[in-house]
Amino acid sequence: MGNFSRGRLSDGGSRLIFFILLSGLCFISLTNAVELVIKPSENVQKKAVGKTLLLTCNLEGGEYHLLTEFEWRDPFNQVINSQMSRMIMPMTTERWADNKLALIIPQMKEEGSGNYTCSGVYAKSQKLTKSVKLETFVSITWEDAPTEQNAIVNKDFKIKCRVTANPSPVVNWMKNDEPITTNEHYVIEADGMLIRQVTEADDGYYKCRASVVDTGEIEFRSIKVEVLTLPTFESTELIRKEVIEGETVNIDCHASGKPEPTYTWIKSNTKQDLSNVGDRFSVNQLKGALTITNLRKEDSGEYICEARNAAGFITRPVNLLVIVKPVVYEIRNISIPTGKEAKLECRASGYPLPSVTFRKFGLDKPFVAGAQQWDDRIVVEQRYDEAKRETTGTLIISPLNTTDDDLYECIAENKGGAARRNGHLNVEYAPSFAHTPMKEAWSWSKRPINLTCLAEAIPNATIRWKLNEQELENWPHFHKYGNGPQSSLLVTPTDAKYYGLYKCVATNTHGTAYHTIRLQEARVPGNILQAKLDVATATTLSIFLIGPSDVGGLPIKAIVVQFKEQRKPWSEAFNKTWSYESSRTQNAKYILEGLSPQTPYDFRFAAVNEVGIGNWGADFKYTMPKRSSPEEPKFLHTYNIDNEGIIQSPFGDRIELRWKIPADNGEVIDHFEVKYCAVQRNEEDQWEALSENECRTVEHRTNEVSWLELVNLTPDTYYKIELRAHNQIGFSTPNEDIVRTARGTGTFIGADTSQLSSALLFAILIGILLLIFIIVDVSCYFVHHAGLLHLLCGKSSRKQPREDDPKMTSEGKELLNSGHRDAKIHIESSTPMIDNGKKDTTVQYDIKKSVAKTGFAKDSAV
Repeated sequence: MGNFSRGRLSDGGSRLIFFILLSGLCFISLTNAVELVIKPSENVQKKAVGKTLLLTCNLEGGEYHLLTEFEWRDPFNQVINSQMSRMIMPMTTERWADNKLALIIPQMKEEGSGNYTCSGVYAKSQKLTKSVKLETFVSITWEDAPTEQNAIVNKDFKIKCRVTANPSPVVNWMKNDEPITTNEHYVIEADGMLIRQVTEADDGYYKCRASVVDTGEIEFRSIKVEVLTLPTFESTELIRKEVIEGETVNIDCHASGKPEPTYTWIKSNTKQDLSNVGDRFSVNQLKGALTITNLRKEDSGEYICEARNAAGFITRPVNLLVIVKPVVYEIRNISIPTGKEAKLECRASGYPLPSVTFRKFGLDKPFVAGAQQWDDRIVVEQRYDEAKRETTGTLIISPLNTTDDDLYECIAENKGGAARRNGHLNVEYAPSFAHTPMKEAWSWSKRPINLTCLAEAIPNATIRWKLNEQELENWPHFHKYGNGPQSSLLVTPTDAKYYGLYKCVATNTHGTAYHTIRLQEARVPGNILQAKLDVATATTLSIFLIGPSDVGGLPIKAIVVQFKEQRKPWSEAFNKTWSYESSRTQNAKYILEGLSPQTPYDFRFAAVNEVGIGNWGADFKYTMPKRSSPEEPKFLHTYNIDNEGIIQSPFGDRIELRWKIPADNGEVIDHFEVKYCAVQRNEEDQWEALSENECRTVEHRTNEVSWLELVNLTPDTYYKIELRAHNQIGFSTPNEDIVRTARGTGTFIGADTSQLSSALLFAILIGILLLIFIIVDVSCYFVHHAGLLHLLCGKSSRKQPREDDPKMTSEGKELLNSGHRDAKIHIESSTPMIDNGKKDTTVQYDIKKSVAKTGFAKDSAV
């Protein structure tokens, strides 16, 4: 018991021993876990010279506040950032926020190799260190290896690729990713690769590859080798340019080469580079064009085009000839008498010397050199003078005619164009009255009159006048205007002695000529020879007139008719005038309208010229027919008519009819009736209706030239059409036509309205209403002179107050009855109808200021 007690520890002692042992183990464990760690963590680090280096040092397994003397030391054991006795290279340390200590070397140097140590004291008792060894090397550097290099075809060329590194690199070559080895064409050298006798196939991309096994570096340099070719001109022909003075020339010079060449132009005789000579010269250095503006003669000569690129240059000559336009600098007017020889000279200059010829004004073509084939009197000669630089052309005409007098154009021509200048060949000759048209003149009632003559002569002739071979220089009642070449004699014939033969006498140095003009006294026309009735209706007469045999010396201008009811005196007569043309036949037809039915009339006629109205003559009496049904209307054919007289309608389902309104014979036509039937030829070659039930009748009301459209007809069918006019007395005789409709188009019956849209039906309805409105309005216009059309056109269609048929004033009655010779006629219109004409024209006239009266209601054509 006692021994056991001695060998056992008390509970307090065992706890103390356990605590001491645990504390020691914890201290040993804590001391072993604290260390410094450098990152990057490799013990030996290789770095290229010139590169930047960053090393960080960090405490692991301890508390930073227990770490002191925390620093970096260089290979010479000097604290970095302390006062170092030996500076290897620039470097700094930084304490970062996470307590790391960073070493920064901005640019590694080769001598910077060695051990770099991070150290510190932990808990004031434990020395901590950590080192890293830095080894430097020189990385691959391209010393002389341009990425773009140029080789010249057919020459040796070395592709430069000089590369350095430490350790030394190994260099290999590739083209198109295929390795290249030394051979006869490619020779690999230390500073590049030599290509012998370069060809265009050597053009491309090459790779120069440098590698260093020790450092693990490998670099590629891609080099573009462009094989250059010497410029060559596209054409080898000698260039010769001819350009007109004053114009602009563009001379092209184009060469092919690699790279594209640039161009220079040089003038041979001056050796000047034309790129900067002046404003007139410009050179396109990229395209090779030389431009010279406002060319001068001195610009002629040889020019050299030089094409240059990196491979070299070539030259090419160009000859430029500046053509000087012709100039006519002398042509003199000449004056030669007829029958002699004329020489008209013309001098001109230009380069090359121009040819010279002549052209007479009025001729299309110039004369040819030598004698003219069509007139051997005319010869053209040329003479060239190189010393004076001029050409002389001579126009020779022998013997001269008066027709040779004219302007002559001298024409000088060369490659630069033509120059022209006019000269006058004046042919002198005796007077001539060839172009004096006046051979007779007329006067009456002491009216003054001018007698004119024109004497053509060179030199100008002087003119005097004679009457019946007596000189007129001092006679009264004569006034002379102009002594030549034109002269007029104003004659006032106060009595018969002034009528006679006047002579115009012209004289110049080459002779004398005369021209006669007979002055005669004019009279009123003679009597109308005959008046013959042609056609009569109840209100209209058509009369043939034979004019007077004696016109009184002056042309007849009008025909006058007077007419009255037989029971009335001539002082109450009506009158009408018709214009008269001298080109008309003597047997002309004239029309009177608006006469009263069943009324006896007296008629008389007279002719009118400038002197006045002739005597009344060709009297006749006539009683107008009674009122009756209208005359037969006449169709107006607007369609083609075949050889059988059948009208061909261009439509298959309709026919358009037009007709002229006939004479109403005293009663107004109130309507027309149109009857049409489908017909065919019978055995006697007569037209007969297919069926009387199919005949249709249409009534049409109008009082003007009329038209009507027959619709819903059958294609390719003959129709007989009868047209009749109707008045209160009855129908006219019918006018008939046979019409044939065209093939291929049937009558429009109408569409199935059940299949039509409502919009289409509405449009058709509107169209029908509009058509009805137009028809009604037109009918109102023609029949009743009312409606919209009448409102729009009524003013222009209103008839002017009639002045052609007024009754005569008392003064006019006497003048017309007596046939006074001083009556004045003023013709308002012309062109009366001849023979079958129906047109009625009116001539208003004034006899001693009297105004004729009319009783006509209408002058429209029949």
